[in-house]
Amino acid sequence: MKNNIIRNFALMLAVLLAFSSCASTRVAKDPHAPYLGEWDYQVLELPMDIDGTFVISKEEGILNATMISPMGETVIEGISIEANVFKADFEAEGNLIELEGTFEGDSYSGFFLVQDNEFPMKMKKKQLH
Repeated sequence: MKNNIIRNFALMLAVLLAFSSCASTRVAKDPHAPYLGEWDYQVLELPMDIDGTFVISKEEGILNATMISPMGETVIEGISIEANVFKADFEAEGNLIELEGTFEGDSYSGFFLVQDNEFPMKMKKKQLH
């Protein structure tokens, strides 16, 4: 009887170890993966609409973005995306610019704030072909 108890305990312990080792080898999914890549963007209601490509990347755990337009490229370091909410601020031509908005699937809707003026900003994720 004592041998059966020890054998059952050893068997149960082996099964638990097998399950726990399988669970620990899983790779955690990157929560920012849906946001990474290229987005077509538009900043509206300016004297002339600004549009281009907004690239979100992640290097060594840090999110960055690049705004590409006919006027050039602007690198934005240290952006944040938490619970679908995007926030960033950067300086361009001596002006502090703030971006904030919400991702919903392959779309983004938010604002572009410069010199206390708020302009709508929209983005749509580019699809890989």
